[in-house]
Amino acid sequence: MSSPLLLDREFLKTLEQVTLLCRANLAGAVGPEHRSRTRGPGMEFADYRRYSFGDDPRSLDWSAYLRLGKLFLKIYETEQHIPVRILLDRSESMDCETSGESKFIYAQRLAATFAYLALLHLDTAAVIPFAARLHKPLIVSGGRDRLWPVLEFLGEQSCGGGTDLFGAVKEFMGAFSSRGIVILISDFFDEQGCERAVEMLRSAGHDFVLLQVHSAEEQRPTASGELILEDVETHAQRTVECSPQNTALYEQRFLEFSSRLRRLALRNGGRYARALTSVSYQEFVLRGLRSGQVLA
Repeated sequence: MSSPLLLDREFLKTLEQVTLLCRANLAGAVGPEHRSRTRGPGMEFADYRRYSFGDDPRSLDWSAYLRLGKLFLKIYETEQHIPVRILLDRSESMDCETSGESKFIYAQRLAATFAYLALLHLDTAAVIPFAARLHKPLIVSGGRDRLWPVLEFLGEQSCGGGTDLFGAVKEFMGAFSSRGIVILISDFFDEQGCERAVEMLRSAGHDFVLLQVHSAEEQRPTASGELILEDVETHAQRTVECSPQNTALYEQRFLEFSSRLRRLALRNGGRYARALTSVSYQEFVLRGLRSGQVLA
């Protein structure tokens, strides 16, 4: 077993001041942090409404009845735990080493960060690696002290296999039936499968984030001359001429690809963020905090 992936201690303290966004009122177990209005005993009084036949009489406000001669129910805000599911791409294309941090190590750090945020607020966190299919997940709950098993689990992961985003999300939907926050961390080099996967997440009512991780080299290659490139997942080869003009055209196509991912997420009610590995994961997360892309 490899050593656990460690996060910066000072950064963990900063994370205690933030929480995951969840813009939908999702079903979950009663607990702190995520509020919704339900009738009956709860954490905090919210409002009144007229009594209707069949309502729980234990919620009647008898003092209001004595004053007004009418029956009113007290409405309380209860609070919900929201399950947070982190889908982590561990396909072969994520094993990209450049002058910056490894793309997969960077993705692991982000997965650990989001798991820690969930645990801080007593939510259940699931880390679910995938490639062509789902791998065995880790599910943790119970507070910040449960971060260590997450770090151990992530440290054991390695890249291999092709990418099937639709197949992995379809399998995920069968294994995790309740709605929640889904953070999909990937390079998304399966654009057709991604579109179908996102539509499936939307149909199921998940609050989801597409988090695209890529290196600077993947956006703008520095190689030059005639090269034979090989797809690490399919092993297909192609001869290309890396001239300055072709490199600029490639970068334009890459940015168009990223823009399509963003539009896909927004069109389906989700969120999107692009993480460049030459930018520290701490800076990326805190920038997301300020912009509201992933954190709030």
